Amino acid sequence: MTVEELAQSLIKITARLPENQADQVRQFISCSRTKTLGLVAQAANNTNETQSSNKEGVIGGQPLLPPYFKWPEDRYGQSMLFLAQFDLAQLPSVREDGPKSGLLTLFRSSAATSLNSKDRKGFHIHLVPESDRKNLAPTEQPDGLELPAFSFKSGLTYTVACDLEGLKKIVDIPFDMQADIEKWISSFNSLSKCQSQMFGTNISGFNQLQETCAFAFNGISYNSARAADSHYSHLVKDAADWLLLARINERELFGENHPVQETVVLIRQEDLQEGHFDRAWMVVRPKL
Repeated sequence: MTVEELAQSLIKITARLPENQADQVRQFISCSRTKTLGLVAQAANNTNETQSSNKEGVIGGQPLLPPYFKWPEDRYGQSMLFLAQFDLAQLPSVREDGPKSGLLTLFRSSAATSLNSKDRKGFHIHLVPESDRKNLAPTEQPDGLELPAFSFKSGLTYTVACDLEGLKKIVDIPFDMQADIEKWISSFNSLSKCQSQMFGTNISGFNQLQETCAFAFNGISYNSARAADSHYSHLVKDAADWLLLARINERELFGENHPVQETVVLIRQEDLQEGHFDRAWMVVRPKL
């Protein structure tokens, strides 16, 4: 279904409401749109080809690093896997409040799926400063166990947050229409679904991911019982501050036998504004 067809579909869905309420629903959905940077990956024959063919960044292979950089190790003392690197100076700007330079570099433990979500020794997130650009060189993984290399091309699009609770505070929506609106939002977001992305809200279980990061950032393991416990209500409230920074569909990129389904990175809005990527949090979702 095209964007034009979806627009007509939303008009048809909301036509059952009084005209002013239908306009409120459509306006609410329009205002909930979030800029999203879709990343379409393409396998490379070697790391040199990956680095030379795409200036925006790489997934897998070898990162560009300065000579002083110390490769991160996980809780077990093993070298982490290099996962992805995004050149913020080359990528299209999505948010005005975020840094526009440096290379955002993601590492994770090969044992990340067995580690607790609150364990910061399961991942490492580093922003290589722009001042180091002239000293960068492709850097091999210490143990030689590199993930397959991919280059990617980016494209700006939009995703819509599925906030029916917020919508119902404005308009009294019939129950059957709620299901239709949820389906419409899912269809809209599927248009911009890529193997990987930066920012956006088109990710399954996004609210739970936000809560997981809010809990983990404070050293507390997340579960649904704790989320419902009033003692942790302040953390549930803080969860709304966490934004999706990056999502990488590892299984789609690296094959059906790959143990990880996808890796997502979230960051608090204030940390994004101040460039504190070391405070971002990574959640590794195992193969389903």
